[in-house]
Order: sequence, then structure tokens, then C-alpha cells
Amino acid sequence: METRIIVGSSNKKILKQLSQFLIENGYNVVGETTDGYDILRRVHTVYPDLCIIDFDMKGIKGNEISEVIISDKVCPIITIANSSKLQYFTNLSQEPNFILLIKPINKNILINTIELMIKTSRSISKLQKEVNTLKKNQDDKQIISKAKKLLMTHMGLTEEEAHRKIQKHSMNKGLSKIIVANSIINKYSN
Repeated sequence: METRIIVGSSNKKILKQLSQFLIENGYNVVGETTDGYDILRRVHTVYPDLCIIDFDMKGIKGNEISEVIISDKVCPIITIANSSKLQYFTNLSQEPNFILLIKPINKNILINTIELMIKTSRSISKLQKEVNTLKKNQDDKQIISKAKKLLMTHMGLTEEEAHRKIQKHSMNKGLSKIIVANSIINKYSN
């Protein structure tokens, strides 16, 4: 899968050179701009795999752009700045989807950083999906358990009988056990 990148720099010459370098190295540059507000619009429209920006953007500075993109969890971001701008990035120093590269940039380091950011982002995304699935499964188990307890209390069933009742009703009606459990909770909680 080709990595989609949006590039931003207030210097048009640097912007073109960076875009050309990325294309030559197999990346898909899906947008380039000199304006900070425009890069935010593009990132929220295109949802690239990565955003690479220069600190000195027109309209809004690189640190502010980085903070917005990271807080909105749109994509990982590499910001390029002079060493004199380090103090602007203290809030972002612990963010796993943010890297600050200090000028001048070595091309090999840039390529390695891009690859690392993409791998890290994909790993984080995969882990987040797994966590969400585990949370949903845990929530579903708690709802079903609550429904079983209500059946045990109101109908005098054992836990196994309550479970079978939910399971049988689910199969007979073609509904998920969680929907059946919620309807039991609604019925007996009123």
C-alpha cells in the first residue's frame, strides 16, 4: 500500500523539492501547501497516512498545526524546525505520533523517520482496535450477566438456566444475545 503524505512549507522551493524527493522514493504526495490553515483543511479532508510540515508555515505555526492534528488523531506528523524552535514543542514531546526533526535534514534520516512513523501509527491503530474490541466484549459480558441475575431473581432460575433462556430467545428471534439481554434489563428494571 502506497503511503499517502501531505507536505507543507512556507518556502515554495523547499516544498517542491521535498515533494519530488518523496515521490522519487515511492511515496504518494496527496497534497502540498504553503498555508498552515490550508494544511489543516486538507488533512481533515484527505486523511493522509502522514503529514510533513515546516515550522514556519503561513498563517499558523508548525507547533500549533502539530497540536491540532495530534489532538484530532488524524495522522502522524513530522515537523521540521530550527533548533531555536525546540521550546515550542514541549507539549508534544511524549506523543507517539509526532516527531520533530531539526534542520538541516539528512535524506536517509527523513526516509527512516517516515517509515518508523508509519509503522508506529499502524501498530497503535491495530492495538487501539484490539482494546476497543476487548472493551466491547467486556461490556457485553457485563450486560448479559446483569440480565441473567435479573432472570434468576424474578424467575427463580439458576445461572445456567438463565443463560440458556437468553441464548434460546436469541436464536428463536434471530437477535444477538446483547439485544435480548438489554430487553430483559429494560423489562425488569422498570
